[in-house]
Amino acid sequence: MTNHEIRVVDTGITCLHTGGDDPKADLVFVHGLGGHPQKTWSTEPCEPKTSAERRVPIGKRIGNRLLRRANRVAAENCESLPAVSDSSINQEVFWPRDLLPETVKDVRVMTFGYYSSPGGSSQDNLYTLSKSLLGKLANERAYAALKISQDSTSGDAWLKTIRDSTRGVIFFGTPHSGSDMANWGELLRRIAGIFAVTNSTLLAALNSENDNGQLEELRKNFSRMLGQSSDGKFRVFSFRETKPLGNGPMEWASDLTVPENHRDICKFGGPKDPKYIDFVNELQRFLREIGEGAGVKRHYAVPVESVQSYTERSKLWEELEEKLQIRHGKASVPYAVAIHGFGGAGKSQLALKYAESKKDRYNPILWIDATDEEAVRSSFRRCAAELGLSDDQNENRTSALADNGALQRVLRWLRDRKEMDDEWLVIVDNADDVSWGIKEAIPKGARGSIIITSQDNRSHMLIPGGCEHIEVGVMSPQEGTTLLLQRLDLDKEAVTETIRMCCAKVADELGYLPLAIDLAGAYIGNDSAPPEIALKQYLEDYTTHRDELLKKDEFQGLMGTKKTVWTVWDTTLQRIAKDTIQPRLLLRFLAQFKGTIIQDEMFGLAALGTLLLDNGLADEIPIELRRFLPVNGGKWDSFLYRQCRDLLVRYGLLQRVEGDWAGVTMHKLVQWRAVQSEQSESWAWWYMVYILAACCQVTEEKHHPEFRRHLVVHLPAVDGVFSDMGGDTERYRDFVGCTFGRVYYDEGRWEEAEKLEVQVMETSKRKLGADHPSTLTIMANLASTYRNQGRWEEAEKLEVQVMEMSRTKLGADHPDTLTSMNNLASTLWNQGRWEEAEKLNVQVMEMSRTKLGADHPFTLTSMANLAFTWKTQGRLGDALDLIHECCSLQTRVLGPEHPDTISSISGLRDWQREQDLHGASTTTSTRTLE
Repeated sequence: MTNHEIRVVDTGITCLHTGGDDPKADLVFVHGLGGHPQKTWSTEPCEPKTSAERRVPIGKRIGNRLLRRANRVAAENCESLPAVSDSSINQEVFWPRDLLPETVKDVRVMTFGYYSSPGGSSQDNLYTLSKSLLGKLANERAYAALKISQDSTSGDAWLKTIRDSTRGVIFFGTPHSGSDMANWGELLRRIAGIFAVTNSTLLAALNSENDNGQLEELRKNFSRMLGQSSDGKFRVFSFRETKPLGNGPMEWASDLTVPENHRDICKFGGPKDPKYIDFVNELQRFLREIGEGAGVKRHYAVPVESVQSYTERSKLWEELEEKLQIRHGKASVPYAVAIHGFGGAGKSQLALKYAESKKDRYNPILWIDATDEEAVRSSFRRCAAELGLSDDQNENRTSALADNGALQRVLRWLRDRKEMDDEWLVIVDNADDVSWGIKEAIPKGARGSIIITSQDNRSHMLIPGGCEHIEVGVMSPQEGTTLLLQRLDLDKEAVTETIRMCCAKVADELGYLPLAIDLAGAYIGNDSAPPEIALKQYLEDYTTHRDELLKKDEFQGLMGTKKTVWTVWDTTLQRIAKDTIQPRLLLRFLAQFKGTIIQDEMFGLAALGTLLLDNGLADEIPIELRRFLPVNGGKWDSFLYRQCRDLLVRYGLLQRVEGDWAGVTMHKLVQWRAVQSEQSESWAWWYMVYILAACCQVTEEKHHPEFRRHLVVHLPAVDGVFSDMGGDTERYRDFVGCTFGRVYYDEGRWEEAEKLEVQVMETSKRKLGADHPSTLTIMANLASTYRNQGRWEEAEKLEVQVMEMSRTKLGADHPDTLTSMNNLASTLWNQGRWEEAEKLNVQVMEMSRTKLGADHPFTLTSMANLAFTWKTQGRLGDALDLIHECCSLQTRVLGPEHPDTISSISGLRDWQREQDLHGASTTTSTRTLE
């Protein structure tokens, strides 16, 4: 007889599947009040509602770890479940008979029926029904010695038998409260109401007001079954409905929320119905525990604990849990996440906290220290001992890692876990250097999950076939402040605002790096002074003794990590310098930059600008650094720079910044560490020459002037650099000052420009003389800076000196002399001394026409200046005539789009409108430009 031909009896037990010659368990289906032993579990076929590859959890709220396990195992089992045959389409699916025997072949499947129909007249009560169920089970299992009587419930005979043979109950929408079942009767009574059960005897047992003791006795017996005497063998799981159908249940011991009502929660339409998959997963977990025996040992081989001050970072936690739900069917291990980020960001603590919170979900949980090969060997020896895997005393401890006995035994044990076994979790920590062969130690297996922590953002490639990854950066300001408060054992809700602000300041000074904040908290907490005083003292000390504080290791061995801010990047720095010194040199050089973002364009400018440096300055940059600045075909060859930059980004020592001017940024403590590592060389001098080259290039008209605002933030303090260097470098001071001063001036940074120009002017006067052309140029530049600050008298004084000495030294009609006269006229004009300004403007225009020509750009500028002076004096007609002539020449010589042409035409039109408004008509006012 086939399963489909089995006739289900309305009362008593029907065996739907024998479970083979040696069934490992009996599974008994008991319907609810008003139900039926077949119809309760029957439905029409349905299509799967979710993807098996990445299922959305059915319920967001979980009672314990069961739900997450079930959802993940569902992805593994969905494809292996039997398909509904064509003949069953549009036919009733009685899933305990039609589906389950193909899913769990070695389990005997039975259904129990009893009479409880609406309006029934049976006088059966709950105890009568329970006696019937137990009696039928006793017959089926040949429990001849089992005496079922109400009197025996007071003893322990039948409870012991049930306790020893019953491993659990799976409820479909049936409420229970574990050992506290005070509300069970009321809840069951509501469910009875849902099904319109009118059997007065049954309802009486559920009536809390007229309870005759039956429900209380049930509660006591059930409590005993779940008590300590069960030795943890008995488990209860509930599939809880979310769609209302009358009054719903309350609280559950262990549950999974299903988007169905109370009636449909136990009806499955096919093997790919998500509800059926969840049921099968939970059933298989029961069966695994039965197979492993009552005393299942849980293996947790993690030699470290999370720090007491661990501060939850909710976004990272949610991302980790979400990504460990993503199944990669083709990967060597189905669930894997690589947590990467630069040292001290909290990667290991995140993984450790996850392991601690998932002890009930995974078995075993193993921790592998992947710092180096010896650490890996030691970790696998510890894990092998935890798993009870025999140790070979004759094993060659110096053999290749791949041949290590403990490693092979553990990897084999994990790989051989079957579907009925628990899931395992392995955390591979500190896999910062993957070049020495750590990949050989990465476990494989269908029941596994792996978390890798690494400073290498390519660490996810250690898992062939697919691995999720998460980047861990610094904390948010709020998280950093909270971490320090917790480290100091202070209540963040109760502390004073001063303490909160001090903690926020400390966290900010440390760049919100978790490791640094935690270490600082240990140091501050060790101070016997009150928290507010200790925090203020730390901030004061940090200003003057930062290096000593960050290098302190006095708390090693007392905390969850052996690393300090000084040592946390050692492995990474050694790794990047392993093949070539260039990446580490680049990191050290970038640490010299003043700005937050170091644009790639800086290197391109410097590369081209080295060709503009005077007196062999380019040779001051060492050859190792000049290799980042090659020029081919008039363009910067960025290949080596990009190779080294990307390697530093890969290990988290730099962070990439995209945008119009893409570049990199560096955490302030990484910058400190890089600077501290190599202080003996002339890094500040090399940096200044490099920036000088970039400034020379950016002042060229052909380059993008808009980049100047990014460049100017990186300009170093000239005095400090020359003071440190001294000697022969002093000969470059004037060139450096003039170049940097020009960049500051062009960017409108007048104070910085003035400071450099004054220094250069004094030096030039002393070395070259006050009337030297170079000195006069510097004086004129300084006067222009004064003028832009509105310091007219200071500007006039310098401009008069420049004009007089230029006339004497160069001649009255020399272009430099004419420029000085023009500048002085502008200064006089701005002071309202228009007659003096006009006199100079006329002289400049006439001499320029004679010396340079009527259409020379300088002559045209002098014409426009004189026109504006006349306009200011109220001579609108003369001004219009002159500006009209100037506009015509500028349009022809400079072009209509030239800024000078546009400015002059704008002035002409404004003046014409002004003349028309006042009715002062002249011949010029009606002219139009050709």
